[in-house]
Amino acid sequence: MRRRGRQALLLVAAALTSVAVVAAFLHAGSQPGPTEERGRAVLGAGTAATVEQCADLLLLGVDGAGEAPSGGTTFGRTVGVLARALTRQALAADRTVEQVRVPMATRPTAALVGRRPHPRKALRSVTKDRARTWMRPVPAATRRLLALVDRHAFGCPDQQLVLVGHAQGAAVVHRGLTALSARRDGLTDVVGAALVADPDRRPRTRATSLGAPAAARAGRGIAARRLGAVADVPARTATYAAWSVCTTGDLVCDPRNIRTAKALQRNRSYAYGAGAAALRTAARGLVERARLRPVPRPEVQVATAPLDRPFELRLAASTSATGGVTWGEPRNLPPGLALDATGLLAGTPTEPGTWNVSYVVRGTRPATAGTTGVVVVTVPAGPAAVSAGGETSCVVREGGSAWCWGRNGFGQVGDGTTATRTRPVEVVGGETWRTISTSGATTCGVRDNGTLWCWGLNNHRQLGIGKGAARSTPVQVGTSAAWTSVSASWFHTCGTRSNGSLWCWGSNLRGQLGDGTFAHRGRPKRVGRAADWASVTAGGWSTCATRTDGSAWCWGQNTFGQLGSPAGEPVPSPALLGTSATWASLDAGWSHVCGTTVEGAALCWGLNDRGQLGDATRKQRAAPEPVAGDHIWTSISAGDATTCGVDNAGSAWCWGSGRYGQLGDGSRSTRTVPTLVVSERPWLSIDAGWFHACGGLDTGVTACWGNNELGQVGNGSTTDRPLPEGVS
Repeated sequence: MRRRGRQALLLVAAALTSVAVVAAFLHAGSQPGPTEERGRAVLGAGTAATVEQCADLLLLGVDGAGEAPSGGTTFGRTVGVLARALTRQALAADRTVEQVRVPMATRPTAALVGRRPHPRKALRSVTKDRARTWMRPVPAATRRLLALVDRHAFGCPDQQLVLVGHAQGAAVVHRGLTALSARRDGLTDVVGAALVADPDRRPRTRATSLGAPAAARAGRGIAARRLGAVADVPARTATYAAWSVCTTGDLVCDPRNIRTAKALQRNRSYAYGAGAAALRTAARGLVERARLRPVPRPEVQVATAPLDRPFELRLAASTSATGGVTWGEPRNLPPGLALDATGLLAGTPTEPGTWNVSYVVRGTRPATAGTTGVVVVTVPAGPAAVSAGGETSCVVREGGSAWCWGRNGFGQVGDGTTATRTRPVEVVGGETWRTISTSGATTCGVRDNGTLWCWGLNNHRQLGIGKGAARSTPVQVGTSAAWTSVSASWFHTCGTRSNGSLWCWGSNLRGQLGDGTFAHRGRPKRVGRAADWASVTAGGWSTCATRTDGSAWCWGQNTFGQLGSPAGEPVPSPALLGTSATWASLDAGWSHVCGTTVEGAALCWGLNDRGQLGDATRKQRAAPEPVAGDHIWTSISAGDATTCGVDNAGSAWCWGSGRYGQLGDGSRSTRTVPTLVVSERPWLSIDAGWFHACGGLDTGVTACWGNNELGQVGNGSTTDRPLPEGVS
């Protein structure tokens, strides 16, 4: 990678701080220790994320009154009611939530009145000593709470905090808030707090009063009465507020000389009926505060920008701030690109590399603290079309010339002969090419003028020129000059045009042409009438494509679930893949398919007999399954029984069958999880073929590895290569 590209990678850790792995939040240890109890997952983190990101909201909850988690829950009964309500409402408002419990062993509220309380005078039954004993664990738990807040600031500095406590737990939250307010910017990341039955409640508290019915504002909690008052909760700000949920007569937060049984019952009433409704109201207020602060959507985004060509990407943020959002503080921008205050990343990239660009979004009214987002921009060297086919390889070099090598029995190298080529030869014609695709024994490419050309085997009419013999030089497909992409498979070919239409031709034995029939087509046939297709990939007997709304569609053979649905009969028309609308790219292999999302996740589905899905198993999958490991993927390629991908650090990884050394790690082993391809330079692209693979390095060099019996590695020999070797 060029100098600035290397600097971008060195700074990626800082750029990704706000979207770090959740485990970094408690970096001292991944297992719950004596100071916290973790929720088991980030709730609402979306489907198939391979890099676990910091949630938008961290809910720190503190149980009290003897309550504790049960049955796999994160919190006890009362805090759990509010936590569930807040999570539901946050997800509906496009916010993700992580739950963490601050453990504290507490006595039940009945311990305040002793074994023989006065039956009609609850307050009279609470002595100073009993109150002190009941409140004893609060100071230590407050320190634990503050320590968790500090760890949050280190591991997930953009994450917003919500504090929730019940009874003694409410006192912990109360005292934690006052301690934070004494710090400079201590409440910057605190959305607010809910104090349920706060024993430290002060008269005319600055917290909003709720209850069933709410206690009088002049009242005070049992700790304030018996042990002395502590400072009130901080006053609300434009982005922070506190709610005091206290039902009149509650022994803890509004003690009175009423029937002791009734006072105790009211302290237990918040998990049901009107008490639970008050908790849900508090949760709604907390979520409304959280939505004021903009968050990037997605937090991590992956994009490819062409070298020396105009590019633009509109960044997005979710917020309810009335004054709007500003984007700023971009770091590690590729030369030629700029980010304006409206979130438009645009320009003409002038230097190849992978750039981890960070930026900050802020709300303008009310003014909010910034939240960091990251967009990973890959700028390939030159047109960057590297294609590894059956036993042939091709590349579009800088300047636009097309070169192929390897098996050439049907003229698929395109040099006018059928002689095997162990070194690259230029495709005849001397034209400027935009992209190229080779597979099986057929090759196709799109020229800079938008015309489509194919050559090689035509036994299933996959050249798109009708019936005819194989061609050893490029022949134009139709007369259109609006082609934008092409994908050649063994028996059929598909491509897209600039008007968003999608076309396929060749064999249709399994409905892979997507026209609703099983009739073969010798010339391009449009797939439906949709005009928003973004990309297409032709597999063995199936086809998949993405649309501009981010949805993915597959059709054709489904013997192994490669359409992303339970294995069954062929489907001759496009079928929606799941419900996600965040797909960035798809690549179909012989019997499996892989794709990346705009967030940089990688997923695979279909046949998995060699571990080609990368999920650490050999289990066939009929729905997208995340690839193992914590990576932000910029591209992925599915071959026969091997898959390869490139991450945002420029590292290439392969998995599945390695019988011919096609994993690039120097071995001939089969791997069920991504294995690092050996390389001293960063990769910008990669393509997995039948039993070999090729990729483009940041220097502009093409390297191949794996099976080489017909010279498809391109180094002048026919000896298999288990490590990448530059094409010469």
